[in-house]
Amino acid sequence: MLWSAALAGPSGETVAYLHPQRLIAVQGTRHLNLYCIGQGSPTVLFDSAAGDSMAVWRLVQSRIAKTTRACAYDRAGFGFSDAPLVASDAKAAVADLHRLIVAASLRTPIIYVGHSIAGLYGVLLQATYPRDVAAEVLLDPSFADQNFVMSASLAPSQRAKWFDSMTEERAQIKQCAGMQRPPPKTCPDSDSRTRPGETALAVLAKQRASRPSYLLALASEVESFAPVNGQKSLDEKEVEAARSDFGAKPLAILTHSKGYREPYFTLSEYDALERAWNEGHNRLAALSTRGSNTIVPGSSHYIQMDRPKAVIDAVLRVVADLRRTR
Repeated sequence: MLWSAALAGPSGETVAYLHPQRLIAVQGTRHLNLYCIGQGSPTVLFDSAAGDSMAVWRLVQSRIAKTTRACAYDRAGFGFSDAPLVASDAKAAVADLHRLIVAASLRTPIIYVGHSIAGLYGVLLQATYPRDVAAEVLLDPSFADQNFVMSASLAPSQRAKWFDSMTEERAQIKQCAGMQRPPPKTCPDSDSRTRPGETALAVLAKQRASRPSYLLALASEVESFAPVNGQKSLDEKEVEAARSDFGAKPLAILTHSKGYREPYFTLSEYDALERAWNEGHNRLAALSTRGSNTIVPGSSHYIQMDRPKAVIDAVLRVVADLRRTR
């Protein structure tokens, strides 16, 4: 499930993520929540996985802010941002990103740091608004044809289970939106990946994850990403049509070292899926002449939670690289 992940490591600062920060008007009276700290250029902007609030960057953002301007935001419908007005597809996410950058007067070009589904948004941002982007760091990012590439090695019956599980997930999230007391085993119970000791954030994250508006935004984001009836998803079509090219802009991909194995996959099937995941990241890195893909030891999908130092180091390397080449 998109909302399940094992967490490890020390607790981070949470106070700033317990309340709205700057509510930036991006489309009439609709607002996105933005939190910026630190000084310097280039500005780093963090974007989260499906359904996550900006709090998932709490172990990373303050460290980056010691060197340069570091900003994080909540996508429409998540955290403290207002609900979206349209479907939560890649184009809508990128349009909001650009609106936010302009409305908040963020100094461009930025270093975009995206996790999971935000990897798609980062690629489309570069294709659509290349002047907004100086470089990108993508953590275990999704890529346009990932479901078809990864399932290609599976037997037809297993491939069917793969796509059926996505259909079931969308249905579950929509069902959760209509429940007053959703079962904890089938519905998201947090939007911030909290851990022991983060009591205030855990309470807030649980409250936000139970809102129908949050669940509907999450369902829309998952629906836009996941294939339907064996056909490419809306996000995939949008990103592929853009034909992004990073040229010589730095593009650093970080890949997990230990993935989650669905119980219906054999070990050999899981290994094949992991190889396809890494190969997909190699292809992403090849979009730039200065692209790289690094497997981070001891990390699951949430690299910024498991190995925050690896993320911090990767971002700061890109900051230093850009400063050298000004």
